[in-house]
Amino acid sequence: MDQYKKLTFDFPVEEYVYLKMTCAKKGVKMKDFLTQAVIRSIEEYEDELDQESLTRSRKEVLEEGAISWEEMEKRLDWDNL
Repeated sequence: MDQYKKLTFDFPVEEYVYLKMTCAKKGVKMKDFLTQAVIRSIEEYEDELDQESLTRSRKEVLEEGAISWEEMEKRLDWDNL
């Protein structure tokens, strides 16, 4: 069985009407619509973090040059495993 946590938050009255209309047009429950919207937002945020990390890594390689496998193992402390 899936486990859930109940969330309660205040939502702007002006936007509530649009939320309700959107859910009606899509034929989905508000709970399902909001759950998917929050999950999508979290995934997009994680993708942004991954992209920032990748950009930093690429910049380091351009500035410092490529490193050997052995050097990478040392930096990640894999040589002590």
